[in-house]
Amino acid sequence: MKISEVFTAGGVPSITYNARSEYRLEENLILDLEIEGKILSITGPTKIGKSTLCKKVIPIDKLVSVPCGGLKNIDDLWSTIITKLSLANTQVNENESEKTKTDTNELTVGTEAGFFNWLKAKVEGKQQKANATREATRSQTIFEARPLDLAIEGLIQNKSVLVLDDFHYCTKELQTEIIRSLKDPLSIGLKVIICSVPHRDEDSIKVEHELEGRILQFRINQWSPQELKEISIKGFTALNLQVPESIIKSFVNESYKSPHLMQEFCYRYCRWNNIFEKQVDLIHMNDALNLETFYSQLIDTFSSKFLYEKLVSGPDRERKMRQLKNGSEGDIYYVIMLALSELTHLDSITPDIVREKLKELLEATSMPNKQQVQQVLSKMTDIAKTSTTREPSIDFQENKLFIVDPFFAFYLKWCEK
Repeated sequence: MKISEVFTAGGVPSITYNARSEYRLEENLILDLEIEGKILSITGPTKIGKSTLCKKVIPIDKLVSVPCGGLKNIDDLWSTIITKLSLANTQVNENESEKTKTDTNELTVGTEAGFFNWLKAKVEGKQQKANATREATRSQTIFEARPLDLAIEGLIQNKSVLVLDDFHYCTKELQTEIIRSLKDPLSIGLKVIICSVPHRDEDSIKVEHELEGRILQFRINQWSPQELKEISIKGFTALNLQVPESIIKSFVNESYKSPHLMQEFCYRYCRWNNIFEKQVDLIHMNDALNLETFYSQLIDTFSSKFLYEKLVSGPDRERKMRQLKNGSEGDIYYVIMLALSELTHLDSITPDIVREKLKELLEATSMPNKQQVQQVLSKMTDIAKTSTTREPSIDFQENKLFIVDPFFAFYLKWCEK
């Protein structure tokens, strides 16, 4: 048994899977999917297990998952569905008709006639014979179906469940188009799940008021420390490892309540100690791990570095340097990122909270005002959105900044500033 089969960061776990039975998530999802005419809205923090839950409950051949962050227009949605269902976008109608064809053949007929036994003559005549035959004519009419109709019909006929992941990161206009297109098919058997983060869970209702009363809310709570700990206990036990409690506790504390990140810590811990598969005999691991070094080197495996550098750089502009109390300096994007790196434990961050942290870091003469902080946080969100086709790592919404990606939060805390 390989460590990648035990700790499956980014995949669907088996050995380390935690059904969180007290919430009856799987049972409730199955029951909710049986309700006709409703869109099921699953909300929960990023990388908390929304997609994993869907994959556990919905058979793989019935699951059509579309990441909405990469959709530019509604045609992208239909084409993605058509591709995933392997549908042909043309239909052939065959028409068959018949006509009767008559052929006339001339036959020579010889007759001998005798009158009073003294007249004999040979009379030749001609007879017509009609042969009727049928000829069949077959024609084909080829036409291209509308992508919308083809996609919806394919989903319903295949009894598939359409999962719209990161729906909240579509534009408002695209959200409206999608919701209006799906509204009527719901009444004839279409099954739809919308996945979103908590601070965006009402987007589907806001864009189409007629859906009020047709949305089923399905909320997934953040993981508790004990639930995260269970991942490590199950996995290390399966690998025949006994890991010190202090190390497991640190992994839990640094996971930002994300099972995905917890899986990553445990997997990397095994590799760090040159353990790649299940051990024959029980191994007692020591507690000599330098956690600061472990975390600092772990972030080198994350793709978050690319986004971090773009956010620190900000847009092209004239840079005004601000003086930090430690003697260094940086422009407003750098100092705000510096402040955010010490606020990653918060569920949401307001401009006022950022300014309070900046007061601890900056000289008084270098302090930005509230409006400047708001503008930077908003621009950072724009940069994050254009840097990925998936869910952006940060989101400034209703005057609050959300660091929605736990991997980015972890990187921000541990990277070299």
